[in-house]
Amino acid sequence: MSLKRAPVTALLALAVVAIVQFLHYYPILPDRIAVHFGTGGGANGWSDTRVFMFTYGAVEALIVLMALLMARILERAPASAVNIPNRDYWLADERRRETLGYVTEQFLWLECLTLAFLVAIAQIIFKVNLRGAAPSLPQDFWVTLVAFIVGIGWMCLRMMRRFGGKPPRTP
Repeated sequence: MSLKRAPVTALLALAVVAIVQFLHYYPILPDRIAVHFGTGGGANGWSDTRVFMFTYGAVEALIVLMALLMARILERAPASAVNIPNRDYWLADERRRETLGYVTEQFLWLECLTLAFLVAIAQIIFKVNLRGAAPSLPQDFWVTLVAFIVGIGWMCLRMMRRFGGKPPRTP
């Protein structure tokens, strides 16, 4: 099964953005940064910058690695490991390749969405900590969170439209 070019390109582009972001901000951040914020928006959780950046980089790398390995994993997985409605129909021999191609593509887009969300959240954290004033959560966070949730919902609806309901009858 070959991976679709668009989501792989988007994923790799987002990985490059994360790397550039990391290289730009790491040297200019203070030793301790605010990484958690309470319901009022004020910082209530702090981290050593090195620990945060290592964790951030590791999570980003893991997302990219998982996305690129998923096609190989799905290709070899038994039908019982794929959780879609009407699995027996969609993973029958004559439809398996197309179905797994679609599921893999959607997974790649989901990983792109997740990576973009994490890059955006990291950007907010970096900016908040470089502001100079007491760190507080900006409105950008809520816009980013809502956009991520809407994106996940849209992807779920696409999958439900594709695989939900009764499968077409086969002659």
